[in-house]
Amino acid sequence: MEPFQLFEFCPRCGRRRDGPVTTPFRCTGCGLVLYFNPAVAVGVILLGPDGRALFVRRAKDPAQGKLGLPGGFVDFGETAEDAVRREVREEVNLEVAGLEFLCSAVNRYAFAGVTYPVLDLFFVARAESVSQASAQDEVASLCWLAPAEVDLEEIAFPSMRQALRLFNTRCSG
Repeated sequence: MEPFQLFEFCPRCGRRRDGPVTTPFRCTGCGLVLYFNPAVAVGVILLGPDGRALFVRRAKDPAQGKLGLPGGFVDFGETAEDAVRREVREEVNLEVAGLEFLCSAVNRYAFAGVTYPVLDLFFVARAESVSQASAQDEVASLCWLAPAEVDLEEIAFPSMRQALRLFNTRCSG
């Protein structure tokens, strides 16, 4: 179910929605127009000194047990680059260097009965040092793998698979 379909009542005046479900939400009572935009998330292909990338094994749903890239949702007032640095610290206890934008991809994130539209922004970076890498927040374990050798069916989200395909294409050509 799309998030905008969950709005049965106007969040401003409480009037019951009448008519078809639309986006933006338009209240016939108070005139509120509410746009539904995607959440923004980041992911990073974090390379170690040997060229292998750091993948995390997800400890929680969605996609518990699958491989993912370090990353997460961008907080209010935070740039995408700052979100990458924060998420990498929170999830794998590392610092990043040489952060470069790779691509964006559309994603859907199912959580607590709601499927959120998400715009994922992917970056490539190098780990400043890998000795202190450890599984932290919402991470079951860490895997250093050659990106070209990863089974894409093991990757948690289609957007991550898309970013890895692009990275592998650029690195092989």
